[in-house]
Amino acid sequence: MRRNSSSYNLQLLWYRLCIFPIMKPSMIILTGIIFLVSCKPKTGDTAEQRLRQENFDLRKENDSLKAIIEKAQRTYEGDTIQKLPEAQPIKSTPTFEGKHELTLQWISWEKPGSVIIAASDDGLYTIKGSQTNNEIYLKIDGKIKPLTDRELEFDGKIEHNAHSIADDKPCVRTGKQLFKATGTRKYWRLQNMLGCDGTTDYVDIYF
Repeated sequence: MRRNSSSYNLQLLWYRLCIFPIMKPSMIILTGIIFLVSCKPKTGDTAEQRLRQENFDLRKENDSLKAIIEKAQRTYEGDTIQKLPEAQPIKSTPTFEGKHELTLQWISWEKPGSVIIAASDDGLYTIKGSQTNNEIYLKIDGKIKPLTDRELEFDGKIEHNAHSIADDKPCVRTGKQLFKATGTRKYWRLQNMLGCDGTTDYVDIYF
C-alpha cells in the first residue's frame, strides 16, 4: 500500500510540474478566443437596426412637418375645424365717391357743410355741395379728376359771400382749380387761396 501511494504521489507531482504548465496557457488562449467570438456584434443585425431607426426618425420628422403645415392652414375652435379667413383687399385711401365734409374757415370749422362726389359717365366725378351759417354761404359745383389720391383737379364754380354780405358781391372762382392734401392732412385744400378782397380762403374737402 505504501508503494502504491508513493507512486501516485509521484505521478501527481509530475503532472503538476510538467503537464499543467503546458495546458494552462492553451486553456487561457482558448477561453479568450471564445470570449471574443461571443462578444463580437453581428454585422447583419446592427445594419438592420440602424435602418429601422433611420426609418423611424424620418417618419417622425414627416409627421411633425405635416402637423405644422396643417396648423398654419387651419385654426381649431372646439371640435370644429375652421379655415383661416381669407385676406381682404385693402381699400385705397382716401375714397372719392360718397359724402364729404366741406368747410370755409370764415363760416365755421366746427359746423362743416357737405359735398357729394359721384362717378360720371365720362370717367370723371361730379361734386356738389355747400356750407351755410345764417346768411353766409359757400357753394361748390363742378367735376373733379383725381390726379393722385392726394391731388384733385377741379373744373367748375366755387362761390362764397363771407366778405360781401353788405354789398352783395360774392367771391366767385371758375374754371380749373387744384385741391391738394399736403403732409399728413386728411383733407384736400383749394390751392388758389387768394380771396377776391385779398384775404386768404381755406376751402377744404375732407376724407
